[in-house]
Amino acid sequence: MHDEGMSTTRDVCVTFGKRIRTLRTKRGWYQEDLAAHSGIGRVAISNLENGKHEPKLKTIQALAGSFDMSMSALLKGL
Repeated sequence: MHDEGMSTTRDVCVTFGKRIRTLRTKRGWYQEDLAAHSGIGRVAISNLENGKHEPKLKTIQALAGSFDMSMSALLKGL
């Protein structure tokens, strides 16, 4: 049973993806640019931004580094 106050994994993935897209576009980067900065493939970034994949710890670490922020700052509020 799903409590209304609790997020599902899917909800968290969608929210995380939106955050990644927002951070990327604020920098004026295309997905290819983020891929080059992070070492993550462009298709993987697209899947993350669309909430289709649950990110692994090393992916979160690479993205946080690309945005010059801590992992905790990147994940805050999720």
